[in-house]
Amino acid sequence: MTNEEKRTALASLLRELPDVLVPMQIARTLHQSKNLIYEKLKIGDLTYYPVNGKYLIAKADLIDYIIEHGDECGNGRFRIGGGNGGK
Repeated sequence: MTNEEKRTALASLLRELPDVLVPMQIARTLHQSKNLIYEKLKIGDLTYYPVNGKYLIAKADLIDYIIEHGDECGNGRFRIGGGNGGK
């Protein structure tokens, strides 16, 4: 699967999400802890925009993050973060 195909598939999968997200929404979407998401923001793995003390993340940046850091499991599936947490 090419990155463009992944991008299209993820955009379709995440179509219900707003265009701008906060870390808790990303944690729920990826079934990860909010602490892991904040760590990804802190180390620069996930792009954010600070606005009035909040971290705002564009859905397009989330898609880029998943493509770059997700493990392709076949059949268009991705695992984030390794282990059992990203089923």
